[in-house]
Amino acid sequence: MKLLATLVFISIFFVALVFSVLNFQSVEINLYFFKISLPLTVALTVELFGGIIIGYLVAMVNIMKLKAQYSQLSRQLAKEKHAE
Repeated sequence: MKLLATLVFISIFFVALVFSVLNFQSVEINLYFFKISLPLTVALTVELFGGIIIGYLVAMVNIMKLKAQYSQLSRQLAKEKHAE
């Protein structure tokens, strides 16, 4: 299983490497107040990691809400068991 995961990782790495080499032209990104010029692969990588971070933060908010709800329900259940 570990060998399969390693092979998949290496395959994805080489596909990303080839993609990077083939798409190294510069693109201009307009950020309203100023413009920056980056290689396409760098711009896509920044966007990818930005999306990952935003997704992680949204997931963490949901996890924290579920933990709070679990804690509240556990206390409520303990109270009801104690009352019996």
